[in-house]
Amino acid sequence: HKVIPVGGHKESMNLEVANVADKVRMQDTVPNVPIRQLEVLYDFSELDAQKKRYANLVEKFKELHGTEPGFLTRAPGRVNLIGEHIDYEGYSVLPMAISLDTLVAVRARSEAQIHVANISTEVDENGNLKYETGVIPIDPRAEVPRGSWLSYVHAAYKGVLEYFLWKHRDNKKEILWPRQKGMSLLIDGRVPQGSGLSSSSALVCAVAIAVMQIKQMSFTKAEIAEFCRECEKYVGTQSGGMDQAISLMGERGFAKLIDFGPVKAHSVPLPLGGIFIIANTIVASLKADKPESKYNLRVVECTLASMVLALGLGMPREEALGMKTLKQVQEKMGDGGKENGFPSGVLESKLHPEPYQREELEGLLGTSLDDLFEGNADFQNAMQYGAENGGYQLYNRALHVFSEAERVYRLRSLCTDESKDKFAKIGAVMTESHRSCQKLYECSSPELDELVRLAIENGAYGARLTGAGWGGCVVAYVSENIKNRFIEEIYRSYYKKNLGEGKITQKQLKDCIFPSKPTAGACIIKL
Repeated sequence: HKVIPVGGHKESMNLEVANVADKVRMQDTVPNVPIRQLEVLYDFSELDAQKKRYANLVEKFKELHGTEPGFLTRAPGRVNLIGEHIDYEGYSVLPMAISLDTLVAVRARSEAQIHVANISTEVDENGNLKYETGVIPIDPRAEVPRGSWLSYVHAAYKGVLEYFLWKHRDNKKEILWPRQKGMSLLIDGRVPQGSGLSSSSALVCAVAIAVMQIKQMSFTKAEIAEFCRECEKYVGTQSGGMDQAISLMGERGFAKLIDFGPVKAHSVPLPLGGIFIIANTIVASLKADKPESKYNLRVVECTLASMVLALGLGMPREEALGMKTLKQVQEKMGDGGKENGFPSGVLESKLHPEPYQREELEGLLGTSLDDLFEGNADFQNAMQYGAENGGYQLYNRALHVFSEAERVYRLRSLCTDESKDKFAKIGAVMTESHRSCQKLYECSSPELDELVRLAIENGAYGARLTGAGWGGCVVAYVSENIKNRFIEEIYRSYYKKNLGEGKITQKQLKDCIFPSKPTAGACIIKL
């Protein structure tokens, strides 16, 4: 969406009262959950600990601000079961929300400022607070600085207000920002940063819902997912939308097949008798940390592959240069416009497996890459990195995307399979996905590969990296019958070994490996 500048008009607009049309859209918006009913969000085994956690957050807010919060918001992290690095190419994915989540305690304040604090007292290697307290400007036109956890809070606030202004772009009244009410936010995040379980999107979604509630705005889950995806670009990440969608649309007991353009979520029941176990490598996977060398470079390579493939298929140059995703190209192919799959022979004949160099691409596309990505500094940084580090792997990236898109539908179909070997088949698809991420997309790491190997050696049906990769977590699929033994063996063979070698610390072992079932999506907690 394009944001319409605000200002220069005589009348003023009151942001505290949302448009009447928005209020009738409550049907598919974020639900309210009384704090007395946390059992709808967490398993019985977690309830006591979660009740203490919620009470502690409320008490800390009172200590900080002298009054209780008006309400809390909650947004969960996620584990992606299959469909890695294909959401930003327009293809469906199959994640589930997990119980690790982010809470935000919220109250309106009279001053025109947003006060943000974190309950964590964790310090960095220099002894400084890792999650510093800060104040965010109330005017959404202010730029979002990068390099701090506060950037994600600022991006969420900016995203909500920009979307509201876009929806009300025909309203010619000026917003007098210094007169707007501010808010106090105290945050408690339990999704490990850099774990590949989407801590950043859980934070962005929880803050966005808090801002909406304070400003009396109502948007559907699909709308929130879209503007939360868009606003993460302010911190330098070209997100595809899966993380935000599942955080908002998660459902207890079900994984979700998520489609894009527009965002839709379909419930997928998981077979009884199998369980997903998440194991953290303890190596951080930070998408926004030098994204030009990893995450954003892959987005650029897929975008270039879309254009080159489109030209190879005979598409007019102007139309080909307008291709943004590989799915757009597939849909233009006639019989290739299916939900999943892609003729592999076509790919092999139109793209070569060797890296493309800048000069070759500019010759094929008939334009300079600087002109092609003009105005997109994140893409240009990624282009520069690729040019200086061996070129651009278009064939391998496209082959991963097309094959991974097919695996998503294969795994969804297996979830309702009645055959005795369905668990082994599900595991095989997951392991196949990891090999593709490892060899074709090159987003694995030695630690991820080691954990996948150990998982399979210790009885898992299959395992794969989950999240962006380059560290973070693996997800293994095992029989319920061996769950406890499996966790003990992985703990001994990976965590205790690395602890003994001094590669990890005892503190890092908290929540390093745990079974996970699908949980509910984001909500507002009424006190």
